Amino acid sequence: MTENAESVVRRSTLMAAGHSNYSVALRCRPDGPWQQLLPGVLLLKSGPPTRRQRVKAAVLYAGDDAVITGIESLRAHGLHAFDTDEVHMLVPGTRRLSSREYVRVERTSRMPRARIIKGLAFAPPHRAAVDAARRIRDPSERRALLFAPIDAGICTIEQVRAEIDAGAQRGTAALRELLHEVLAPPLTSTVHQGWAKRVIREAPLPVPEWDVPIHTANGQAIGIADAWWDSVGLAWDFGNQRDRGIRRREEAFTSAGLIFVRTTVAELRSNVDAVILALARAYLKAANRPRPPVHALT
Repeated sequence: MTENAESVVRRSTLMAAGHSNYSVALRCRPDGPWQQLLPGVLLLKSGPPTRRQRVKAAVLYAGDDAVITGIESLRAHGLHAFDTDEVHMLVPGTRRLSSREYVRVERTSRMPRARIIKGLAFAPPHRAAVDAARRIRDPSERRALLFAPIDAGICTIEQVRAEIDAGAQRGTAALRELLHEVLAPPLTSTVHQGWAKRVIREAPLPVPEWDVPIHTANGQAIGIADAWWDSVGLAWDFGNQRDRGIRRREEAFTSAGLIFVRTTVAELRSNVDAVILALARAYLKAANRPRPPVHALT
């Protein structure tokens, strides 16, 4: 979302700036220069609002403690394959606020830790995917929504499963079935990491951090690194996640200026020396160039 949303304001802000109810109502007439997008929220121009202006209006309507979730949050994290006219907002369970127009308001006792992207508060990808998928009836659309951030490498299956387990049970039975299919056998990722740790013990490298979400300097998610050397900006992917998103994940890391090493499960099991050599060369390359401006959520 790149459009300017500064022309979206609360009515109360205009009142505080000296406007009267009459002057605001006059400007919001059908032929006037302003328009009301939501109760108490105005757009200070005529014509259709942009997508970002609609989202900004939803945020002003829902309040400063609200968080954007669902498809709009997935789009903010870079998953533009999905679209909707609805903006799904989470608000604390103690709030009394109704859904209006295109804004769906959901009260929850489990407010997520927001990720600020271009000045707006969004739910993390795993929460957004679950919130979106549990409301979809079409099985193929539900699957696509649930696994999209996993395939893109911006969250893990384990994060999605933990979110489903921790949240309300309504609408999650189908999601649990999908995860059960993908996670069988359930210890696959743990086994892969065990093999990877065996490689690291034999390699002339510092011990990395494991399963680390990486973000750009402005908070945009890049992906999950199976192993991460923060001091040099080196990411290692060894098959800990669904294979379909590998190429897209590698492109995201390299576009951010990071060194990315991909090891197949077969290599991890049977070609340890070659894996060690590849990691050592990548580490040396990463150490001999300026570290890109990214940060890890550890």
